[in-house]
Amino acid sequence: MQNQEMMFFTPPKVTLGELKNLFFQLCSKTCNLKCKYCYIEKNPYKKEEDFIDTDKIKQTLQTLKGQNLNSIYLTGGEPLMHPDFNQILRMCLKVSNTTVMSNGVMINDKKARFLKKIDDESEFETIYRISLDSIDEIENDNYRSRGSFRKALCAIFSLLKYEFNPIISVINYKNRPKIEIFQEYREFFLKKGFEIEDINLKIIPYFKKTQENSQIELGENINFEKLDCSNSRIVSQNGVYSCPMLVNDYRARLGSSIADCSKISYLESEKCAVCAKANQKVQVNDWM
Repeated sequence: MQNQEMMFFTPPKVTLGELKNLFFQLCSKTCNLKCKYCYIEKNPYKKEEDFIDTDKIKQTLQTLKGQNLNSIYLTGGEPLMHPDFNQILRMCLKVSNTTVMSNGVMINDKKARFLKKIDDESEFETIYRISLDSIDEIENDNYRSRGSFRKALCAIFSLLKYEFNPIISVINYKNRPKIEIFQEYREFFLKKGFEIEDINLKIIPYFKKTQENSQIELGENINFEKLDCSNSRIVSQNGVYSCPMLVNDYRARLGSSIADCSKISYLESEKCAVCAKANQKVQVNDWM
């Protein structure tokens, strides 16, 4: 019997640079929608609550006091469902510009007016990213949940009314050219009185859980500066991770707190391959 050489996959190593983009996962499985293609694994028939401790956020911000962050991101699940969301937003706005990544279900005229008051208290800016995966109501609701299209539009125009400049977040399920998607959304919103620019549309590559995704091949040319993990960390209830898409994945865990986390991350996940091939910062705002 001939000896066969064993082949081992050696993932690319990323040396994490200066922290510029800090994410807080306010919840993971707590959400008011049941999107078919959510990257977070959860029981579609069971309501779950898993909020991060507010003190953990406060301690993290104190640790980073004086650090020059570009932006803080509040994500989930649905971050507005956190019982201390208003307090958390105020704390973050004392430190940096803060982006809220939401499906928009909880944002109506009354809520937008209140959020404007919080924004006015700070010298920093609040940015709202609202998910809208198609300008076709039936298609969007098929992706996300029934009624989500109209609620997202309500959120977008409520935010506009109170002088926010919302970003529309689109998952590119069909791998269409970005310019085609932009023109489609631009024409749709122009008819409704909202002239969107490049900064108003965030097009995110689609990671399909039900099919095998290739790992990053050895020798593949990767621009590490184009990856979210190059200058980002995400703090969750379970520790600090290198990427919002990899929360609770042991391969991306950097440590228990922002003060003692590792400065090295390995691109082991299939999601890393999707991100690397996208040649863009998938989660971070493009204009930051």
